[in-house]
Amino acid sequence: MTTTVPVPLALRQLIESNNQLLKQYQNDLTGKVMVANEEMMRILGLDPNEGWRLDVDNYTYVKIEQDDTPSVS
Repeated sequence: MTTTVPVPLALRQLIESNNQLLKQYQNDLTGKVMVANEEMMRILGLDPNEGWRLDVDNYTYVKIEQDDTPSVS
């Protein structure tokens, strides 16, 4: 059997505000990373249209080979 007690409104509002601000901050930082990445790729001569992508987890640029041969169905 689980007993619960509702969280007071003031605490609930603080939690909701915290979560909203964290999402906004994350979105802002993600936007800045994307702009900086685009600039860095231009500087390095890495064209996204040629398959170059940023691997955020490994801090590398990776070229995804694109198969240009049409598939026969």
